[in-house]
Amino acid sequence: MSGISSALIGIIAAMEKRLNRFRAVLLLGSAVVIAFGKPAVAASGGCSIDREERTVLSTVLQSMTARSRSVIVVENRTDSSHFASTFNLSELLLREATSELSAQFEAAPSGSTVVLPSPPPVIPPREQRELEQEYGVKLREPCSIPVMRNGSKQVLFRAPAQTKEMLSGTDLSKGWIRFHQAFGKDAELISFSRVAFDSAKQYTLVHVSSGISANGGGGELYLLRRQNGNWTIKRTFSTWTT
Repeated sequence: MSGISSALIGIIAAMEKRLNRFRAVLLLGSAVVIAFGKPAVAASGGCSIDREERTVLSTVLQSMTARSRSVIVVENRTDSSHFASTFNLSELLLREATSELSAQFEAAPSGSTVVLPSPPPVIPPREQRELEQEYGVKLREPCSIPVMRNGSKQVLFRAPAQTKEMLSGTDLSKGWIRFHQAFGKDAELISFSRVAFDSAKQYTLVHVSSGISANGGGGELYLLRRQNGNWTIKRTFSTWTT
């Protein structure tokens, strides 16, 4: 009997030891969740745009708020949908150059000879290729956008899941009614793509999709250049519309 009792005591002690280890693991896991708000594994997923990208987005956002009196709702995660890639920068630049030439021909007197000087390129070919290449790479990795304070009370940041839920349903017009009831009758919803740079970071490219109704949406491509240390919008190209 004494041998059996000793064996039972040994088994119980071993079980208590394992239980104490399990409790220690639980306490450690709880501490990680409390400290970071979510498990450590989840914290490694996703990304956030860097300071340089935020500066470019702030410049574009300031331009948009200067032209709008309504509330602008910004999705706080970059757009990687097909809307953000339905353009070709080379074609957009060529289309703009052709349009400018046509305007000059139409303004010339009938029967006159028109000699047009070759205008300097909006962006050098090498930088253009670098922009297109980086844009394609970055578009594959959507990132979160932290709230950007630009001094305007009419800019709100919301998660894409929130806006998607608000606009969900078979009748998209009803979704937009809910959207305008929440943010104002003229409120606009916008989403930014990732920001692409050339290797010297003198040019940058970002796409903006916007919408105000079921049949009122479109996209614009912003081309910016660094001048005197600041980003300046040089061109805006329309990419899609409904």
